[in-house]
Amino acid sequence: MSVAAGVARRCRRGTAAEVRVLLVRGLLVLLLGLGSAAARAAVEAELSADNVAAGQPVTLTLTSAAPLPPRIDLTPLDADFRVLEQRRAETQATVNGRRHQRHELILTLLPQRTGELRVPSLALGAAPSPELPLTVAATTTPNGRLLPAPSAAAPAPASAPAEPIEVSVSADVTPRVGVVGQQFLLSVRARSADGPPQGRLPPPAAANTRVLPLGEQRLVDADGRHVFEQRFALFPQAPGRLVIDRLGFDAWAVGGGAPVRERAPALAIEVEPPPAQRRTGTWLPARALTLTEAGPTEVRIAPGQGMERLLTLRAEGLMAEDLPPLPLDIPFPLRIRDDPPRLWNERTPDGVVGYRAERVLVSTEDPGAYVLPGPSIDWWDTETGAARTAALPDWTLTVAPFASADRRPAARWERDRIDPVPADDAPAAPASSAADADDAPDGRDARDGAFPWIPLLGGAAGLLLLTLAGWLLLRRRARAAVPAPAGTPTHDPPAAGPSQATAAALEALRRAYAGADATAARAALLAWAALAWPQQPPRNLSQLMLRLDAPLTDEIKLLDKAFYGPADAAWAACPVPKRVANLAAGGGAAGPT
Repeated sequence: MSVAAGVARRCRRGTAAEVRVLLVRGLLVLLLGLGSAAARAAVEAELSADNVAAGQPVTLTLTSAAPLPPRIDLTPLDADFRVLEQRRAETQATVNGRRHQRHELILTLLPQRTGELRVPSLALGAAPSPELPLTVAATTTPNGRLLPAPSAAAPAPASAPAEPIEVSVSADVTPRVGVVGQQFLLSVRARSADGPPQGRLPPPAAANTRVLPLGEQRLVDADGRHVFEQRFALFPQAPGRLVIDRLGFDAWAVGGGAPVRERAPALAIEVEPPPAQRRTGTWLPARALTLTEAGPTEVRIAPGQGMERLLTLRAEGLMAEDLPPLPLDIPFPLRIRDDPPRLWNERTPDGVVGYRAERVLVSTEDPGAYVLPGPSIDWWDTETGAARTAALPDWTLTVAPFASADRRPAARWERDRIDPVPADDAPAAPASSAADADDAPDGRDARDGAFPWIPLLGGAAGLLLLTLAGWLLLRRRARAAVPAPAGTPTHDPPAAGPSQATAAALEALRRAYAGADATAARAALLAWAALAWPQQPPRNLSQLMLRLDAPLTDEIKLLDKAFYGPADAAWAACPVPKRVANLAAGGGAAGPT
């Protein structure tokens, strides 16, 4: 009986322990559920900036994992802010098989006073949003003032009166009459006598017109007033009378509040259609248009070798997006591979300058002579109102193997050999002895026995010739082992001492480098090279560099690159005239300075 009672007590103790474990587990689950519910109900708040200027709006973003109520009380914001805009956004994401939702309320607030402000807490369902600090910088205008903070007893009015800044706005457009697609320059200016105008110039509005901002500047005019100017490039796309409005300036109020909008009268221009007598093709109205190509116009390549052509189209008053592909007429046996064009715009106070650069690789396996017609572009000159054409000269391409009579043979680097003397040319054997000569029969030539020293003299002479030939060979090898000084031409060097024509070419080269005139510098270098190598003068800078050594070749290469793209005057700082003058005088190219 006692054994049964003990077993019953142990069973009751085990049941009580299991109950306690279940209670603890349930309590933990409840706490985790409450924590997750609180986390879901938490609201996050964020400002786009915590320090703004007077009259500058700020964005308040409220984020919650739980859905936001349809109507939210925003009256706590009326004390220091004006709600300019409000919108909602929802995002969904799936992480580890669980879907998460985020609900956002985005408010655009305009501070109504300067100083240290606090964005109040807003009630968004079960959890309120946190308060956020905000600093509104005081105005630097002499008559600026701080508005007092509203008190709880006397709430501030919905909008505090703002003192406007005296700003005058004017606008001008040139020209007043043009054609479709032509560039019109619009200038909008805001003037103020109380200091630099604080605000922004909104972009103008014009129907069927592309507007491109060119830049802005701040200056002081002759009357001492501060001017804020912004320039725009307008490209009308349809003929007719074009009205340009929304010409104004949004000035910040001195004491805060909404910007004060100043407006200028609307402008009108007359846009005419393209002339009927124009040539067919792409309509390109521009102030100036040039087509350039880097490299020579006569090229010789081997079968299978490629020739690269780099063409650049530059248009003043047109954007790069409006420039057409360059028309290239390639003969049938030639193959062409072109890269994507490179487009870029240069914005200047006088308008936009568009560039289009194309690189083409031409090759063929068939030998022969080919003529590649130069491309041409028809365009309309807006300055003179006339049709013009930009063209390049024809190219002459010769495809032939390089093994021709007018080319120098390649050097053969091998050890010199001295051919042994053949056995037939060996000197005759001397006579055996004088006694044999005495015993010789009558009628034999007496010179064979009477003069035995003659064969010895011939052998000595041959040995002397071999010694002299070996000495000359060693001397020639010693000269070949001495390296040439830096800058010495690798081809026929010019004669020592400059002539009168050479002096004139050197003086022209010096003036071209002093004036940073790349075209004149190239012409002067080729003129000097034609005097230095009259038999085979180089036709371009690339051929000239093959006949010179560093550092002169590297410095001439900088000049050659100046014709491939936008101007770069780094080549003009190189001492090329000095090095060429040293070459003409017979002293070799000068070293680095």
